Amino acid sequence: MTQSYTIYTLVDITNSNVTNSKSLNTHGYNQQQNLNTLLQLISLRSQPIEVQISKLMTQDVVKYGFGKQFNGLHTVWKLDFISEHTDVFNKDTNGVYLLEHDCDGAAFTAKLDETVTFKLNTFEAFNKDTVNIRFLKV
Repeated sequence: MTQSYTIYTLVDITNSNVTNSKSLNTHGYNQQQNLNTLLQLISLRSQPIEVQISKLMTQDVVKYGFGKQFNGLHTVWKLDFISEHTDVFNKDTNGVYLLEHDCDGAAFTAKLDETVTFKLNTFEAFNKDTVNIRFLKV
């Protein structure tokens, strides 16, 4: 049985398909590396399948539950994926507990196409002021 998940983030995880570190397109390479980092973190516990990335422009970030330092209209990236196993990220009653803990504190490259400024260039899942990534079991 499979399970669907959605991740929302203020970090640019554009699927640029630029995978050569020697590419002159360092912007695209860094976007791809941010996505690769997130996919590798998901893959610690389950292989993500049917991955889809969307870039949502001019979103009211308050409705996503990001940190207090973020408000107004900004770009949000959405990553949808399916896990081949149900409840693989569960702990107690939190269906995304392990995703949150595995991703929190992981470094990314900033100053790409983000419309926010980060205090730290790490995925933040818990700090009420700086949350820049949200996880949903759907």
